[in-house]
Amino acid sequence: MPLTHVLLHQAVLAVRHLISTGVQPQNIQVVGDSAGANLALALMSHLLHPVPEIPQLFLSSPLRGVYLMSPWVALGGPYTGSIITNDPNDIIGPGCIENWGGLVLASIKDKPSMKPYVERILMSGGDAEVLSDSILRFADQIAPHHSSLSFVMESYGVHNDHYFDFLLRAKPGKGELTPVIVAWLAEGFES
Repeated sequence: MPLTHVLLHQAVLAVRHLISTGVQPQNIQVVGDSAGANLALALMSHLLHPVPEIPQLFLSSPLRGVYLMSPWVALGGPYTGSIITNDPNDIIGPGCIENWGGLVLASIKDKPSMKPYVERILMSGGDAEVLSDSILRFADQIAPHHSSLSFVMESYGVHNDHYFDFLLRAKPGKGELTPVIVAWLAEGFES
């Protein structure tokens, strides 16, 4: 089984386990950062286009939300725009994209589609990260198909920037994006 299938298989089993313990889908919020956001998208795609080698996931209601943090949606070249401009500033770069993305691209057979199997989507990125152009394009592609998409591009943010609010600051939550994420997740559990 290809690595991409192993990870998707584990994600499906994790959600199935939550549901089997009595958690309703409308009380589940999926969060993925970078390649993890890609995995969250693969989970959504699997609902629409089941992969034969992976158990199906049946939902009695939509998932409460999906947060795509700095989604790594462009796994290969061409290396232009933000990938070149932001390379000196970000924690990942073209070499990382080429090496890791190539492993995934080798096993992809078709493009995923979006269908509202989820009530809400939050997507974020940083305008100083190498993936910013592809994140913006992806948000533009999703927006017409999912009216509940909330999108935030953090000023001067690098890849997974708000993690540094917790890693480098004595008092987390002072960045531009962290309070938005916390409020969005809390709102999902309150309504």
